[in-house]
Amino acid sequence: RRTAAMPNLFPITDFADPALDVYARLTENQLVNREDLSQGLFIAESPKVIERALNAGYVPVSFLMEPRHVETQARDILARCGEVPVYTAPLDVLKQLTGFPLTRGMLCAMGRCRRSRRSARAQSASPCWRT
Repeated sequence: RRTAAMPNLFPITDFADPALDVYARLTENQLVNREDLSQGLFIAESPKVIERALNAGYVPVSFLMEPRHVETQARDILARCGEVPVYTAPLDVLKQLTGFPLTRGMLCAMGRCRRSRRSARAQSASPCWRT
């Protein structure tokens, strides 16, 4: 039985998993998704950057990190993010997947559009709020 504070962990067992495309196979242009900005993503590359993005209202889509960070540097961040998937693997596997070493320990795919308390009029004018 899962509680809200428990991270939604997925050990990486298949490099071809489409859920990992955002970290391994999509280019920056593909992440931006100029056709539909509300679906655009960016990658936050450290706990500090992830924390700041969360505080600014950006919505996490998934995390990528070593298992050891789940209960250390990522613990407080993951507690804020509920059921967001957390993909884990040893550092050498993560380096092979992403093509570079995760020197800051974790990555987070985040939606380019923020949650906001803006007026309904301002929200309707933004591509991030279109349905």
